Amino acid sequence: MSYLDNPIRLQEVRSFYLERLLKPKLTSERADIVTSSYARTEGSHPITRRAQALKDILSRMSIYIKPWELLAGNLGPEPVSAPVFPEGGADFILEEMDSYGTRPGDKFEVSEETKKELRRILPLWKGKTLKEYGLSLMPEGPVRMREAGVFSAENMLTCGTGHFLPDYTKVLEQGFRGISEQAKAALMTLDLSREEGYEKRIFYEAVLTICTAVRDFSLRYAELADSMAAGEKEEERRRELKRIAEVCRRVPWEPAAGFAEAVQSLWFTHLVCYIDSNGYGVTLGRSASCLYPWYQSSIASGEIDREGALSLLVSLFFKTNDILKLYNNNAAQNYGGFPVGQPVQLGGIDAAGEDDTNELSFLFLEAEKKVKLYQPDIGFLWTEKIDPGFFRAATELVATNSKPKFFNYHVGSAMYRQAGLSEETAQKDWAFIGCVEYGVPGKTWTWADAAMFNLAKCLELALNDGIDPVSGSRLGPQTGSPEDFKDFSQFLSALQRQIAYMFDLTVQGITALQVAHKHCWPEPYESLLVDGCMQSGREVNQGGATSYHTGVQFVGFATVVDSLLAIKHFVFENRSISFRDLVDNLGENFRNNEVLRVRLLRETPRFGMDRDDINSLAGEVFTYCCDTAGRYRDIWGGLYTASLYSLTAHVGFGARVGATPDGRMAFSPLSDASSPSQGLQNGSVTEIFTTQAKLPHHKAINGTLLNMKLNKKLLSGPEGTARLQNLISTYFKMGGFHVQFNVVDVEVLKDAQANPDKYPDFLIRVAAYVTNWNQLSRDVQNEIISRAEMESF
Repeated sequence: MSYLDNPIRLQEVRSFYLERLLKPKLTSERADIVTSSYARTEGSHPITRRAQALKDILSRMSIYIKPWELLAGNLGPEPVSAPVFPEGGADFILEEMDSYGTRPGDKFEVSEETKKELRRILPLWKGKTLKEYGLSLMPEGPVRMREAGVFSAENMLTCGTGHFLPDYTKVLEQGFRGISEQAKAALMTLDLSREEGYEKRIFYEAVLTICTAVRDFSLRYAELADSMAAGEKEEERRRELKRIAEVCRRVPWEPAAGFAEAVQSLWFTHLVCYIDSNGYGVTLGRSASCLYPWYQSSIASGEIDREGALSLLVSLFFKTNDILKLYNNNAAQNYGGFPVGQPVQLGGIDAAGEDDTNELSFLFLEAEKKVKLYQPDIGFLWTEKIDPGFFRAATELVATNSKPKFFNYHVGSAMYRQAGLSEETAQKDWAFIGCVEYGVPGKTWTWADAAMFNLAKCLELALNDGIDPVSGSRLGPQTGSPEDFKDFSQFLSALQRQIAYMFDLTVQGITALQVAHKHCWPEPYESLLVDGCMQSGREVNQGGATSYHTGVQFVGFATVVDSLLAIKHFVFENRSISFRDLVDNLGENFRNNEVLRVRLLRETPRFGMDRDDINSLAGEVFTYCCDTAGRYRDIWGGLYTASLYSLTAHVGFGARVGATPDGRMAFSPLSDASSPSQGLQNGSVTEIFTTQAKLPHHKAINGTLLNMKLNKKLLSGPEGTARLQNLISTYFKMGGFHVQFNVVDVEVLKDAQANPDKYPDFLIRVAAYVTNWNQLSRDVQNEIISRAEMESF
């Protein structure tokens, strides 16, 4: 019996992770290794330096195999520890590391020894980081807008890209040996009398360095497992360690020969992405489909049984919780709760056009029931052909795990078509990246989380003729004072001009960062996992991938729609207040007119009420955002796309925006993702679903996200689950794209905030990810508490 087959031991491992995830450790080992590597390769081509750095890290980093593990491979020197990537940015760590243990959320434990090491290492990177280079390229306008809270691009400013769907199947079928042989063959055909041949040579030689480095990495674990087996007293564990050694001697270098090898190969491939680049949102994708052929063959041969396969998946699920990422203090406001983004995706449609549910899909759900931690998130890809029993099993999880999140596969396919992909790809390949974003498995190199865009800040600028009332500085174009607007359509046009102007500056900022990545942070390892690079001999940031895409997240959608409805209702229809008086009261944060604020809160029509005029205006704003993004192309010719999700950026961005016409107080959170404004929607689940389904989701190619908080009584018993299942199906048949749930009473949330020690195991869905309630800042906790609690279907 495996260690994790024992329920008591399983709970001990869960408790270990829960405790460590509340304050994981920050480590200096990787920073030390990469610094010495870069010092030795000074003057070499950036692709060569990056490949050599990965080789040095994989050969020198600490490795371990814990007693409960059936898989090998770790990110940091101990479980639940985060490495430092100084090549991305060093200054903020030096300035902030003393605060990491006490900051409001996303706390890290930083030992004095680690601080000492980082203070020795990080100054060596002054003037050499991605952040410094990116900011040096960025024009003054985008720099000012970033500082003012118009947009945020912290992910791409200090780390690798992440946010893609690697071609795991390629590695399972070919192994890194097969990839290295392709590189060797390509090297033999190059014309080195031409510059293009020289550049390709650098790439293919980097491929060879990386492939052998990954092979040697797995062999280190084989040796460790052998040595541990020699000293192991328990016969069962000794057999497990010997099996780990056997597997690691073969994969991921060789093609996977069975289910155990396939899962281990997939994990190594996935893990090295995080060791290399520090990007987040490297997505496990449709793993049940990917792994299923190896599961079938192992079951048929008797190599493994169903319970053995489940044990491997449980081990995989635990391993994903070792992957963590350090954000600076400002970025942590937008990415609260360690949103690493490694979702597994179950369901969908297969190559034959049929339901893609299989026996492994059910095992993934069983693994989630056992592990029940932050990672991996689970995406349920609903189709009209979905297996009813599988749908029921997934829905039953919602009440206890806040997972899965539900997607309409058919709308996802329409997003692919909107992006210009073939009908075949749209039908059988749809998957999402990270939270809800766009990408084609193994084919697209995406900047799906290129930036967060503060839609409410644009509204504030439109209300003040382009002046930022927070700083008093002019940020936007002159689009008119309140007295200038004769009707609502004129003000809406002013808002659209501000959005267009600010979005153009945001694109300029993103372009600077894409150029910086191209020259400063190539990603040859990730290039092996994206179609086109091996064929073209070019790394992903050099334009080698088959397709590209850049996504921008519009934050504060319902805040803006509700504010527009308030202006239309009170200023232009009822004429119960002048536009100037409204704007003046906003500037004073309603200090002398609480009566007006209460009227705005109570009498304003709200997004989420199923009324034609509300839905029409919401659709117009939604479409304008999507169309504005769609006018741009990234530096590789890829499409810019819009999305409506925010992680916790609606809290961070809200702190940069004054009072708004919907009655929201200054510097309080904006609305979340595409959801109605917090606490202001007293309707039913059905009404919200009906409203959401009327948005043209397919135009937001980078995805939309609907958060809902349900009272527990709604899901009591089989009847509650059946009702929710029927509602989700109905919502998707009407055209909705995504929905996810928290099932918890508000009073429990308040008690957990006041008495955190009573709730060590309290997992909550923040956005398109799940985290521990006690890891969140108080501001984010308050925002979740304020979300409307649905008490009726």
